[in-house]
Amino acid sequence: MDKNLISYAICSRFKTETFEQVSQRYKTTLHKDILVVNIDKEQTIILFQYGVYVCWSVNFENTKFFQDFLGDFCLEPFKQPIVEQFSYEIKDQFNINFDQVILGDDSIFAKIAVSTSLAQNIKLIEFEEKIESTIDKNSKIPTQLAQYGKINLNKKETAKKIGKLFLVKSRVNLHYDLLDTPEFFWEYPQYEHYYEKISRYLDIKSRIEVLNKKVEIIQELLDMLSNEQNHRYSSFLEWIIIILIGVEIVMGLWEHIFK
Repeated sequence: MDKNLISYAICSRFKTETFEQVSQRYKTTLHKDILVVNIDKEQTIILFQYGVYVCWSVNFENTKFFQDFLGDFCLEPFKQPIVEQFSYEIKDQFNINFDQVILGDDSIFAKIAVSTSLAQNIKLIEFEEKIESTIDKNSKIPTQLAQYGKINLNKKETAKKIGKLFLVKSRVNLHYDLLDTPEFFWEYPQYEHYYEKISRYLDIKSRIEVLNKKVEIIQELLDMLSNEQNHRYSSFLEWIIIILIGVEIVMGLWEHIFK
């Protein structure tokens, strides 16, 4: 019988004291930087510091209560959680097909390995949505530059755009190491094939490559805005120099005529 397997991303990251607070309320086990929360024998939650948790056979009431409890420890909480639904069952051979995970065994280490891939997947979705939204919001910049030779923003608006673009790029780059193979598998290498197979199924590697290219687009937008800002400043200085030269010429003529 299939059981529910659902991953949630609810914020950019959790506060440093989150694992400690969760451990005071629930029975937990820490594996490297991954916290296993045991609701009961059937229901398990795998919690990651970067704002994500994965629920194994957890009913709606317990999921809702846990999410509400975590709300006090969220940094940069999302307006709406990102949710990815799968199912799982226990059989002899490990596999994944049509969003159904078939576990080769019911050990907590197998669940951690699978959860790590699912957590990276949902974190990648967060990055993808953030980058895509940023590119869409700024898509007029290259068009304006191509049509009019300049960007239709004043100095303050340009500076704000640069700040927002840089912030998005920095946030993605700052958390990029989350998509690397976790240290958990250094200690439990026999479970790494679970992680790798799920990651291949979710196409994580190629999606990271696409994300890298989109981050490059944001860098290009930053360069365009910076160049425009520098050009405006240079033009401003040129006009000041021209005006000063003009004033000097007028004063020279005035002095020559009325001397």
